[in-house]
Amino acid sequence: MRLAREARRRGPRAGLTLVEAAIASTIIATVLIAAAAGFGASLKGVDRSKSISRATVFLETVLEDLSAQDYDALLALNGNQFFDQTNAADSKYGVTLTVFQAQLDLLQLRVVVRDLDTNDVIGSVTTQRCRR
Repeated sequence: MRLAREARRRGPRAGLTLVEAAIASTIIATVLIAAAAGFGASLKGVDRSKSISRATVFLETVLEDLSAQDYDALLALNGNQFFDQTNAADSKYGVTLTVFQAQLDLLQLRVVVRDLDTNDVIGSVTTQRCRR
């Protein structure tokens, strides 16, 4: 009886109980883990975007080089591969060229750029070239 009176005199207790502290810690940990996962995913997305941009620039370079070739020389390039470095072992990207006669005096060129690490196709372009 005496303990009950002393508890009433002290008034409401200040602070958190162990259960409240555990729940708050769990909520904070969940939010932080979700934020870290989102940050990691965004970093992967940025790296992928950089890779696609570099591959696109390489593809544009190859297309510019092909546009400078003579019509008759293009058929000889069918099946060739081009790399972004001097040798294939050091390259990150490779371009495969397919050339065929679509009609009389008309060639069709298909240029495919791949990430050589993953062998994923990053992009492709199909274009035509007529005899001038």
